[in-house]
Amino acid sequence: MPDLITVGHVLTDIRLYIDAFPKPDGEAKVEKLIFGGGGSAANVAVGASRLGVKTGFIGAIGFDTFGQVLLQELRNEGVDVNYVKVDTTQNSGLTIVAVNRHGQVKMFGFTGASDQIFPQDLNKSYISSAEHIHITGLSFNAALSVANMAREAKITVSFDPGRLMSILGLERISPLLKSVDQILLNHEESKELTGKDDLDAAAKTLLKAGPKIVIIKRGADGVFGMTREIKFKVPAQPVDVVDTTGAGDAFSAGFITAQLEGKDLKEMVEFATQVAGLKIMKMGARALPTRKDVERFLRHSKMTA
Repeated sequence: MPDLITVGHVLTDIRLYIDAFPKPDGEAKVEKLIFGGGGSAANVAVGASRLGVKTGFIGAIGFDTFGQVLLQELRNEGVDVNYVKVDTTQNSGLTIVAVNRHGQVKMFGFTGASDQIFPQDLNKSYISSAEHIHITGLSFNAALSVANMAREAKITVSFDPGRLMSILGLERISPLLKSVDQILLNHEESKELTGKDDLDAAAKTLLKAGPKIVIIKRGADGVFGMTREIKFKVPAQPVDVVDTTGAGDAFSAGFITAQLEGKDLKEMVEFATQVAGLKIMKMGARALPTRKDVERFLRHSKMTA
């Protein structure tokens, strides 16, 4: 059985690399076009698998060619897909990602079948067999069901609310936050969720809602972490940015991997920033580093320090 199970979206990414985003009614020449797997939960499963974690994924695909390709990609990465649902009523999810020369991203998403996971689709014994559950890109009711199953089985849960869950606001998702141990989100999402721009205030508000650990990702400004006992900052890795798509998922994969290996919280965040830093140096959400890539990067960093 997997040590980590991620639950949420799996999507096809169509990535368009352009010089600059067009103005309204304008057009941008596409310099490179790449197809590949995406979806936040699936990305975390792949990222953790590449780092050496035994992973599984729960999500939904359509009964179409895109879905079959997505499923095979996950299998090829060593991810257990025995509990992926095939939905015959919707096409597989799709995201069009535009990336400019600065590595900045604009996305256009069709969730399709990936949103067709409901509480009755969840296998409690499978979820209860893991050491850790990561939830992202999932409907509120399904996310709450997963978190409650994990909590009942005394399994740690991390939660990345993403844009869509964050805009629901703290009051709406508070029942879910009571059942998660860690919340991983970016600064904009923390502001949207709590209504507070200040990092300390936002983190304290989230801690009161239930999670034991709050991690706020701030891009080039690094990461802010807080528990009920401590708070700290970890700088971002100084790398050449090529594509930030999937950087948050790479961070989550590194964070969970380090946790399963018994590292302390700050070490978990430091390892996660290294994984995310390596990802943004390459094109694509699935340009996720292997364990050897991270170890090579760390050796090089020590030599040049």
